[in-house]
Amino acid sequence: MKNLLAVLLLAAAAAYGQDPTPAQGSTSQQLQDQQQQAAPTQQTAAPEQAPAQQTAPAQSTPEPAAQQQTAPQQSAPQTEAQPTPQSVTAPDRAPRQQPIVAKTNLVAAFNGPTLSEVYCSGFITKHSIHPVGTAVAGSGAPEQAAYAGGEYIYLTGNEVQEGKEYLLLRHAQDPNKYQSFPGQLGMLAGMGELYQDLGRAKVLHVRKKVGVAQVESSCAEVLPGDIAVPFQERPRPEFKQTNFEQFAVPNGKTTGRIVMARDLDTLLGARRAVYLNIGEAQGVKPGDYFRITREYRTIAENPAESLPFAAPSYDPVQKNPARFDSRGQLSELPRRSVGELIVLSTTGNTATALTTYVPEDVHLGDRVEMIDATPFPPPAVAAAAAAQPPTIGCSVSRTTIQVGEAANITCNGTVEEGHDLSFSYQATAGQITPRDNRATLTGTTPGPVTVTATAIDDRNLSAQTAVNIDVQAPATPVTPGTSAGEPLQATPSMLSELTFKPNSSYVDNRSKAALDDVALRMQREPTATLILEGSANPSEGNQDLAAQRAENAKAYLTRSKGIDASRIQTRPAQSKTGAKVVVVLAPAGAPQ
Repeated sequence: MKNLLAVLLLAAAAAYGQDPTPAQGSTSQQLQDQQQQAAPTQQTAAPEQAPAQQTAPAQSTPEPAAQQQTAPQQSAPQTEAQPTPQSVTAPDRAPRQQPIVAKTNLVAAFNGPTLSEVYCSGFITKHSIHPVGTAVAGSGAPEQAAYAGGEYIYLTGNEVQEGKEYLLLRHAQDPNKYQSFPGQLGMLAGMGELYQDLGRAKVLHVRKKVGVAQVESSCAEVLPGDIAVPFQERPRPEFKQTNFEQFAVPNGKTTGRIVMARDLDTLLGARRAVYLNIGEAQGVKPGDYFRITREYRTIAENPAESLPFAAPSYDPVQKNPARFDSRGQLSELPRRSVGELIVLSTTGNTATALTTYVPEDVHLGDRVEMIDATPFPPPAVAAAAAAQPPTIGCSVSRTTIQVGEAANITCNGTVEEGHDLSFSYQATAGQITPRDNRATLTGTTPGPVTVTATAIDDRNLSAQTAVNIDVQAPATPVTPGTSAGEPLQATPSMLSELTFKPNSSYVDNRSKAALDDVALRMQREPTATLILEGSANPSEGNQDLAAQRAENAKAYLTRSKGIDASRIQTRPAQSKTGAKVVVVLAPAGAPQ
């Protein structure tokens, strides 16, 4: 019995230990899946704007110099653009369409350093910098000490003026006093003091002798103790064409050294600011190009870079290893070119430059040598597209008419955007009456008639098309009691029927167009008279509506078309047959 009890207890414990595990694992997995679905994909932190990737020029021009930079609208320093992490879009959401950019507001791109590279490069100078103000705090004090773009700082100084713009500088130093190459610290001491660019600020108010300034653009955070000087425009040279030579021989032009770099960097890539120990006194000016060179003896002078010289340079299988003394005979090795740079600004004995082409890392202590550079040729202007003439197409209401009848011609034309189009018409016979993009041909003599329509724009470009109309002689019917060919007695004929809206006697545009044709017929047949017979619907209660419709049609013909009122007779219809006016032409001698 005890054994049986023990077996049951063991089985229960095993079941208890096994069942929850899958359920718990499933629940954890589901929770993990839900968290992954709910949480957006993490984006890596976006570094400061990286310099453009460059490839070696084909023995002609450094690639960075050919890269176009858009010309900013402001002349003040700008912060380098930071890439914005993109949020994860739901799988079932359609991607947002990019807006269509108009091509009528294009501006020429500036092929040179960006404003951020110009106004955030810093400088070294022997000249004394006279600050007009000093940053003492900001709107977030005391919790906040560092301030960047868009934030407010407080400037003290008797020369701080409301509404003025100032460059923000930091009088900087290298706290480590580390020497990247022999003699670096001595060179720096002779060059002057280092100033870092922090950005630009505008004083909005002066309160209690303290200027409230807003940081409009930022290169780095502003701290208490940083100084402000009046804003001055800096030169912004354009990139030029150079011929990069990897093993160029000395050309005898101005030489110097890269003594320091922005942010105290020691290994430099493309589009990085560096400071040279040559300046205006040596004939250096903004826009000059320099080749960056490196000699093997400078590698031997660097304790860290010279370590590979101690390693054996031969293989044990070589029977006759090289007898070249890689350390002692370094002067026999050729000088290498490791990059190029352009000068941004100068002082009396220093220059701030920007690396433009760097096939390998540039080191502090590398030498520079002035080289020739030529401006880029102006971009080829695309040939203007040839002006396109207008197009025209016409249709005719009736291709066969009799003498005295009319055919309506309607034309449609297209012209390039921004230009006006007009129409003209010519007929080989008959009477043509133009009206904008429409014309009416009235047959006067039997025979084929060709109507040529011309569309011409304001540039005197034109297009033509033609329609053909056959004008036939009126038939002469034979009736009992008359001889063949003897004309019948003239009888009235209905020309058209004008329709009206219920309970309205207003002559609309459609009816006016029909009356225009009636007026032309009356002008061609001066002896004919016109009968306007008005009618109404039985449901229209106004008893005078039929007569009023006929009178209104008559008024349009007499006032707008100049038809003699004595030639027009109006009368109501004997029965109500609809909201209309029947237009009847009665030739001379016809019964009315």
